[in-house]
Amino acid sequence: MFSSFLIKLLAGINLLIGLAFRKGLKPAYSFCEIKSILVKRTDRLGDAYFVLPLLRQLARDYDLTVLTSRYNDFFLREFFKTKVFCEGPLNMVGCVKMIFKTLFLRIRRKKTEHYQYDLFLDLNGIRELDIFNKVYQQNLCKYYAGFNMGIWNLLLDYCYPWYPALFRRKNLLEVYGEFLKKSLGIEVGISFGTDLSIRAKAPDGFSLKGDFILVNIAGRGKFRGPSVRFYAELINALDFSGVFVVLDELGNPNLEKAKMLVRKDNVFYLTRTLSIWELSYVVAKSKLYIGADSGITHILQHHTNAIIFFGGVEPQVWRPYSQNPYLKKRRGCIWIEETSTDQDRFKKIIYTPVWCRPCFDIGCRKPRCILGLEKNEKIILQEIQKSLNDILSSRLNS
Repeated sequence: MFSSFLIKLLAGINLLIGLAFRKGLKPAYSFCEIKSILVKRTDRLGDAYFVLPLLRQLARDYDLTVLTSRYNDFFLREFFKTKVFCEGPLNMVGCVKMIFKTLFLRIRRKKTEHYQYDLFLDLNGIRELDIFNKVYQQNLCKYYAGFNMGIWNLLLDYCYPWYPALFRRKNLLEVYGEFLKKSLGIEVGISFGTDLSIRAKAPDGFSLKGDFILVNIAGRGKFRGPSVRFYAELINALDFSGVFVVLDELGNPNLEKAKMLVRKDNVFYLTRTLSIWELSYVVAKSKLYIGADSGITHILQHHTNAIIFFGGVEPQVWRPYSQNPYLKKRRGCIWIEETSTDQDRFKKIIYTPVWCRPCFDIGCRKPRCILGLEKNEKIILQEIQKSLNDILSSRLNS
C-alpha cells in the first residue's frame, strides 16, 4: 500500500508541475495541417482493445499508423498499419524507475526536413516516457500531442492537462474522446467495443453443445479479483444444468487447484492456452462470462452477458463502456452496478468501495478490495443466480 501511495503522491506532484510547463491551452498547429498520424499504443493487450473503437474511427479520416510492441502487435496489425517499437510494457514500478532515469538524460532531436508523420498522438503519457523520447529524438513527427507529462510538456505542441486514467473517475474512452476533440478538433462517436467474431476461430477439440458459462479464475495474483476458492464455491453453489467452462488466462497456474475444489461433474477445463481469436469464438457461444477485470476480460465481455469483479483497479475508469447509464445499488459492503448495451446484453460490475484504489497491481497484505468480495460471497452468488435465471428465462420466452 505504501508503494502505491508514494506513486500517486509523485504523480500528483508531477501533474501540478506539468500545468506550469504547458505551452498553451490550444494546439500550436492548425487542425487542417494534420493528414498523417502516428499513435502510441505500445502497452497491454486490454488497453489496446479498449481504445480500438476510437482508433478505427481515426483511421477513416487520417492516414493512421499505430506504434506497437512485440507484445500487442499481432492484435493491432489486424486492424491498422503498425510499427513495432519496443518489446513490451513496463510494470508501474519499472515505469517510475524509468522516469527518474530520464530526468538525467539530454534529449536531442534529430534534424530533418522531411517528417514521416504530421502528428504524434501519445495515448499513454508519462507512463511510457521512454517511448516518447525515442520518437521525439528520431524526429518522426512534425507535431506532438499528449497527456500531462510534467516538465516534458515543453516538448508537446498540445498538452491535455490530466492523465488518461489516474485521478479521474470517468470512463477512459470518454477521456480519450475529450483528448481527440482538443488535439484534432473532431467529435468522435464512442461505441461499445469491437466485435471480433469475424476473426473468431473454433478451437481444436472444443465441441460443446447446449448452454454454458465461461468462468475466468485468474486475477488474484495481481489483486484484480477474488481467489480460486471463491470461483470454485460459486461453481459449486450455482443452480445451472449447463456446463461451466473454466479458463485460467495466465498460463493455467490455478487450474489444478480449481479441479480439487470444484465438486461438480458438469465442468470443462480449458487446459490448452487459447489465442484471442479462439477465446472470442468460445465466449460468443456462452450465455454468461464471469471474471475479474483484466485485458482478456475487456475483450471477452463484449461478446456476451458479463459479470466482472474489480479489485485494485478503479471501476468507473475501466468498466465496459455503455451509452446507457449504470444503475447502482449497495448490498452488504459491496457495490453492484449494471447496464445494458446496444446489443441488448447486460454488463454487471461488482466491487468493494475502498479509498486506496488504484494500487497498480502492487497490492497489500490485506487487500480489502478483494477480501470484501470474498466476505460477501453469498450476496454475490444471489446476484449471479438471479442474472443467470433472467438469461435462461428470456431464452425460453423468445
